[in-house]
Amino acid sequence: MSCVLTVDVGSTFTKGALLKLEGPEGQAAFRVLSRASTPTTLDHLARGFHEVCERLKAAGPGGDLPVYFSSSAKGGLAIAALGIVPELTLKTARLTALSAGGRVTSVHAYKLSSRDVQELESRQPDILLLAGGTDGGNETCVRHNARVLSACEGLRERATVVYAGNQVLTEEVVDLFTRAGFDVRPAPNILPEMDCVSPEGARERIREVFLQRIVKGKGLDEIVALAGRPPNPTPYAVLQLVEAISRRAPEFGEFLLVDMGGATTDVYSCCQDERGAERVVCRGLPEPRIKRTVEGDLGMRVSAASAAQAAEPDLEPEQVRALAGHVQGLLRDPGLVASTPAQRDCDRWLAGACLKQALFRHAGTHRRVFTAAGETFVQTGKDLRAVTRVIGSGGYLSQDSGFEPGRTLQGVGQDQAEIMPLVPLRFEYLRDEGYLLPLLGNLVCDYEEPAVRTALSCLVATSTLS
Repeated sequence: MSCVLTVDVGSTFTKGALLKLEGPEGQAAFRVLSRASTPTTLDHLARGFHEVCERLKAAGPGGDLPVYFSSSAKGGLAIAALGIVPELTLKTARLTALSAGGRVTSVHAYKLSSRDVQELESRQPDILLLAGGTDGGNETCVRHNARVLSACEGLRERATVVYAGNQVLTEEVVDLFTRAGFDVRPAPNILPEMDCVSPEGARERIREVFLQRIVKGKGLDEIVALAGRPPNPTPYAVLQLVEAISRRAPEFGEFLLVDMGGATTDVYSCCQDERGAERVVCRGLPEPRIKRTVEGDLGMRVSAASAAQAAEPDLEPEQVRALAGHVQGLLRDPGLVASTPAQRDCDRWLAGACLKQALFRHAGTHRRVFTAAGETFVQTGKDLRAVTRVIGSGGYLSQDSGFEPGRTLQGVGQDQAEIMPLVPLRFEYLRDEGYLLPLLGNLVCDYEEPAVRTALSCLVATSTLS
């Protein structure tokens, strides 16, 4: 019997599953034998991890089992993205940071000012992702920024510099930061040529830093010793699953995955950024087929106050008042589980706001302009209108079978507004009922096909927007 343990050490809960691989080669999938969850023991992460594993092993075949795990217990690495032109290297740097499983705390374009430096020092990022210039291109801004950053004593002890800019300057930049006492990691240019985005090398450097930094945190080294492998950043594990679905199940079509937590809402899109439509002028670099964004002010509990503000325009006055009272209760007790119809209504309004705003920020826009040739649209960002499936995951979206995102998005993009968000217009909504997707993402490295097969089979169709 081929069984594995997969665990995710989250900021709030540590959760895991005992899975058994069944079926003939080419058709094998995982069956859930046992599930377990416990509040994350933040003072020593290994304690909660051991508790989950012991409960899972009690339902297993006995003996040693392979253990895979991911972690977001420290909130993920905080990354500051620095580039030159906002629509080119800076945008690419931000996408690179997010696709590596980090959270972007600030972004900075052109030459760093004293105000930029003050912001960086106040936010204390784990990584400075320094980009800028195509290979053989602009040197002035990158050289200036490297000199300014290398003189920042407030960043030296905490921040690792990942340099992924103009490769002509690599030796000079690495030498400058090394002499200043920084940990610096050179990587290939994320924008070696115009219209050529290459984030893989920088992503790998960021992941190396994650493994070195996170493993030092409160018992994770103990977990690594038990599992015999390093952790994945949880968002990166989910991204790997999205990429695997795209490779192994192209018939699933274009899709979005929304992972909604208590503090953040992550959006993963898997769709081609189609360009060249008549009367559409595209601005900026082409978007990647697979893209992740994370919204740190949209969540069901820790970020409920800002999510409630986003919900207000779509609510009646009495609903706004009810939601304000609900949020006050959440501020007193973030672990509150909605138990009354009124509380469940408020949770639904919060979820709708989180999903809507996260999609609006992930998606591109069409701005209507009029030229001598007639009506024209200027497109910025990614067009998600071809998406046919939206997957809901995370605590709330996995559990609430009555949530219908179509109600939140009904009519969006169909009016005559000057700026229109390019969000999905017609889609099937599928729910990750068992909240298995992050746990299956841990297994992609060794069990890609079974993980994909299992992930698609565990989705429950809830509603359709047409």
